[in-house]
Amino acid sequence: MSHRVGFFIYDEFQTVDLAGPLDAFAVANDLLAPEIGYELVTLTSDASAVRSESGLQTLADETVGNCKQLHTLVIVGGRGCQSVMQNEHQMAQLRQLADNSKRIVSICTGAFIVAAMWPERALKLSTHWDFADKLAQQFPQVVVESEKLFVQSEEVYSSGGLTAGIDLALSLVAQDHSATLAQQVAQYMVMYVRRSGDQRQYSNLLSAQQTLSQRFQGSIEYIQRNIDKPLSLELLAEQAALSPRHFRRVFKDKVGLAPMRFVLLLRLEKAKNLLCNSELSVAQISVRTGFGTPPLLTRKFTQEYGVTPTQFRDNFTLEIKQ
Repeated sequence: MSHRVGFFIYDEFQTVDLAGPLDAFAVANDLLAPEIGYELVTLTSDASAVRSESGLQTLADETVGNCKQLHTLVIVGGRGCQSVMQNEHQMAQLRQLADNSKRIVSICTGAFIVAAMWPERALKLSTHWDFADKLAQQFPQVVVESEKLFVQSEEVYSSGGLTAGIDLALSLVAQDHSATLAQQVAQYMVMYVRRSGDQRQYSNLLSAQQTLSQRFQGSIEYIQRNIDKPLSLELLAEQAALSPRHFRRVFKDKVGLAPMRFVLLLRLEKAKNLLCNSELSVAQISVRTGFGTPPLLTRKFTQEYGVTPTQFRDNFTLEIKQ
């Protein structure tokens, strides 16, 4: 039996929030028999065309009021979400459709609409990190997962901003069919099989670059380019044309971490990504992340995360199969 998936759009919706997940399900359809694939429809409040934030004009397949029952209702994000929430008739129609759907999905700021539909529910919701505080202030009953790519709260699934919607769509494909199919879809879309929902929307480590001088931005870029090579305080200080002592003091003051601690965490972050999103062995990952040997990677990984690299990969594999 096919799953009917409806994407609710409105004036000033975010184009990627629609196109990314829609394409993920559409690619899955290319790999599935028609009787078990996805029936994909776009929905608006009335029969008029809507225009996205970027100016793309879209004429939906159906209206919310006339929509047949859905398996999955997807509510995309965009600047126009606040206007939707202020339209009581539109919100009543959306809630009725949602109440009759088996699964509700919000992308990015679509979480605001979901929170407004059920003000009595203490849902866990993810949204774009830049709107997390606003969501928490506007809907204090909601538990905002500000850093996670996507979360599930009962029948409600929500994702962070923009491309995180694709990660959530791939997770749903894996849930509906198999992790293998999700991997095939991801490969066709030239991306990782999917990032785990627990992964951060952005790297706290690399976000430090935004506030650093060019000299220290260059140091971090050098670390990234040479993460698989031996790195020392002296070598990094030399790249910044500073003495090791001065480099260490200023780097820690600006970034909040000592340089070699930063290197270690960046290596472990890359190791986590490779464990989740590649079939490389632990030995190969040890080399690619600069640890050199599996015992050193395992020791540092376990000290930081409380599980071995193999256990971490096994847990991730189990998650996407569930």
